[in-house]
Amino acid sequence: MTSLASSSQFDLRRFSAGVGLVASLLGVGVGVHLTLLKFKMVYTPCLSPTGGCQVGGLSCGAALESTMSTLFGLPISLWGSAFYLATAALTASLLVCRESFGGTAAHILLLFACLGVAISGALAAYTAFVLPSPCPFCLALYAISALLLWTAWTVRQPRDTHALRYRELLRDRPADAVHCAFVALLVFVCGAGIQSLAYHGMRHQVDAQVGCPKPKDPLPDATIKFGARNPAAIIAVFLDMSCPACRREFRMLAKTVSGQKFPVPVQLWIYHTPRQTCDLDAFPGGYRKADPEARNADACLAARAVECMEKLSAGQGFWLIGGLFALQEKIDPNTPLFTPERIADRAADRGLEIDPDDPRNVLYDCIDTDATVLNRITTHQRFAEDEKFKVPTVAVYRAIDGAPDLERRPLFADADTPIEVLSTYAAQQAAVEVVK
Repeated sequence: MTSLASSSQFDLRRFSAGVGLVASLLGVGVGVHLTLLKFKMVYTPCLSPTGGCQVGGLSCGAALESTMSTLFGLPISLWGSAFYLATAALTASLLVCRESFGGTAAHILLLFACLGVAISGALAAYTAFVLPSPCPFCLALYAISALLLWTAWTVRQPRDTHALRYRELLRDRPADAVHCAFVALLVFVCGAGIQSLAYHGMRHQVDAQVGCPKPKDPLPDATIKFGARNPAAIIAVFLDMSCPACRREFRMLAKTVSGQKFPVPVQLWIYHTPRQTCDLDAFPGGYRKADPEARNADACLAARAVECMEKLSAGQGFWLIGGLFALQEKIDPNTPLFTPERIADRAADRGLEIDPDDPRNVLYDCIDTDATVLNRITTHQRFAEDEKFKVPTVAVYRAIDGAPDLERRPLFADADTPIEVLSTYAAQQAAVEVVK
């Protein structure tokens, strides 16, 4: 019976080491994948999937563009890959030899695992309290860190006696412990270094505008503008107010422009590209970018309302956009996201003197009858019919006398492109000569 029990315990330790090795390799893979997503967002934004990545209702976009996504100028996922490479080396050594590094490998692995869980816990708290959506791949890494802690705790338990305390470890086997820690850290440093060289080396091999739209028509006029009166650069953003990624992009740009955090004076121009056929006569075959989600939300109603708000109260259309995006916080599956009454309430909050219960108020009349508003939205939609236009899309133009310089090619960006990249684009466009 004793022999069978011992064998069973030994098998558990070996099994847990194998689980730890597989989990570590998965962590390396997930980390590399997130690093590639971050690279695309920064250096080839038009090739980045909208929202960074999408798994069900979860998106990586907010996590990858946050300030916590980089450490010492490198994606935090790159450091994570190097970390899991080190734990892979430790678990592999334990799988080959239970007493690896003089029996100290399990203890060093436990230190690494505790550090991983602590960092994962801090990032999870940041996600829960700050970000609008958790990153599905980040959640996978949190689970891997927890699994590694179980692995480390299991393989550290000796078969026939109590676990060696760290004080005893340093007293009796200091050379082995230092040797093991040195090898693990060496793997970590080499893993981070190789990835860093590849990350920074690849950015010089790619064209930031590869995969970006190439509009055939001049940029149409926009009525809703926000920012500097004499801009050096104009940022055109194409939005659908039923789109969560658009809400995040709008808030980021509005905050940065209002805080004057761009390196040059910038003016934000708003273009309406609801993923819904707003004018059936203009698109008899249907709008190519139509989406059931936008149709169910009545995204066209929101676009018309914003244009009417700007017409009835100059300067307030921009602020109504923020109010309509806020409706996404409380979505009723049984009610369209945008209804005349909900929009009118928001417009009244912005100072428009109307009675939301009056079916003949000026806002409703404009929404229902103003052909110029519908034509303007249709013009915006036609401009964005290029298949490479996503929702949202951002284009940065050089500004001359308050208008976009159509002689200079705009620089495009996609959803969740970091603000640092857009700042670089604005500075490049504002320069007298094009910066290559």
